[in-house]
Amino acid sequence: MDFSLFFEHPIKEIIELSPGYDDHASDVWLVKTGDEEVVIRSSRMVEEPSNDFWWGCKRIFGIDPRNVFELVHVNNTLSEITSIPIPKVLNKRNLFSKEYIVVEKMNGVVVHSFIDQPSSVLQSLGEGLAKIHSYKENYIGNPSGSVKVKLDHFHQYLIIAIREIISKFYAEHDQIKEKYIEVVNILNNLPPPKNSTFVLVDIDPTQFLANSKEVTGLVDTEAYVIGPRELDFIGLEYILDEKAARDFKIGYEKIMDIPNLTECRLPYRYLYRLLSVQGSVDINNWLNHKILF
Repeated sequence: MDFSLFFEHPIKEIIELSPGYDDHASDVWLVKTGDEEVVIRSSRMVEEPSNDFWWGCKRIFGIDPRNVFELVHVNNTLSEITSIPIPKVLNKRNLFSKEYIVVEKMNGVVVHSFIDQPSSVLQSLGEGLAKIHSYKENYIGNPSGSVKVKLDHFHQYLIIAIREIISKFYAEHDQIKEKYIEVVNILNNLPPPKNSTFVLVDIDPTQFLANSKEVTGLVDTEAYVIGPRELDFIGLEYILDEKAARDFKIGYEKIMDIPNLTECRLPYRYLYRLLSVQGSVDINNWLNHKILF
């Protein structure tokens, strides 16, 4: 790939960066010139989203990983509101009908697990996410606002979307289909979210960088949506343990209280399993996962 159009000075080195797992949605390169080191990102996806995660995210929230330019708004807004460093978008360009962005290179190493991290790292994560959650919106959808669902309509909207996801991806999955009626009954009686904020649907340790003291970067932001903050806590319960959750809570509660997940936990967990946020986990094991918040 010829990235010379992005730079005034000759490129000295291009290093392809991998998150360490298959089926990731982005291509990422570290590019070094005579006077700078930056990161270039683009989507690997060419056709319409067709897997359960991205199809579902587009159906519910209106995000599409091919729209890489959307990260200009996402990253630059997040970088102004949180203590977690977010790479600012420095440049953008269409090459061969694909969108590419140039972002800042962040310091730190990729976090492969939040388990057994120093307490200060989890506390900085909690404080940083709370600062993100302090940003408020009054709709469910995508950060650019091109898709907006009224908060009062969200759970009815979600029921229809869940039914479509099941029909498309889980028509032969009896255990998942059997839970649908219970989930619908809960959603029908669940109060609407009071507000919405930036939520990272596929929240995972590998999206973060850290050193031995704190989180030093959130570098994978393509699945950020506008949704109820409770969704972030649903995702966090699958990637933290009891100690990590306690440390996270200390940091988070410096800014605001932890939300009550009691009423929404089962339907929101069900949604995240339909999206395969942590893979194809047995539905009963998924729904009965340990409660941390």
